[in-house]
Amino acid sequence: MIVVIRSLIIALALGVAWVYAGRQLALFLDRFITIGVTSLPVSPLEYDGGSLLIGKLQMTFGKTDNLNYDLCVQFDSRNRVLLSTGGRFFTMGPRTNPVDPSGRPEIDLISEPGDKLSFTAVRSALGWPTPLEFNIMISHSPWWKRYVYYRLVWNKPSGAKLEMLWRYEQDYYAATGWTEPLMMWNSQTGLLRVDIRPETSRP
Repeated sequence: MIVVIRSLIIALALGVAWVYAGRQLALFLDRFITIGVTSLPVSPLEYDGGSLLIGKLQMTFGKTDNLNYDLCVQFDSRNRVLLSTGGRFFTMGPRTNPVDPSGRPEIDLISEPGDKLSFTAVRSALGWPTPLEFNIMISHSPWWKRYVYYRLVWNKPSGAKLEMLWRYEQDYYAATGWTEPLMMWNSQTGLLRVDIRPETSRP
């Protein structure tokens, strides 16, 4: 009997810990293991002033602190779109739409011949329950949450490389299942990293 009671207490303690620390545990495990690798379309490509649209997904330039990442989008003399951060530039490809005379920022672009692009998604191996979450703006709240990570890798024949990594969040509702991964502006989701490797040889 004592063993049963002790086991129940331990199980209850673990359940409470999972509720209160599940997000942190998921983040810790995500450093070592994620699951469900999915390849996603890499076109069309568009810059809308604050994010990249890759295929049909809007990938924000907002960081997990809800501020914009230090990214700049500009053009070179050949009207190619350049992405820069930390003093490094990456040539994405030529612009395909004219400049909007009204000043709208949308830029359609395509990759250059020989470029290799991949856009993939993986999700957390562990979600976490949210029984204490309540939102007065909606009639129901999610039961579970988990993270989804998007990675864009863009390689140039010259050896130049762009890599971008995002963390978005999914909610689970009993009636409808998992939502689409979203940027929540909750100090947990957003653009995590941008790495630019300069060219090693000229094409």
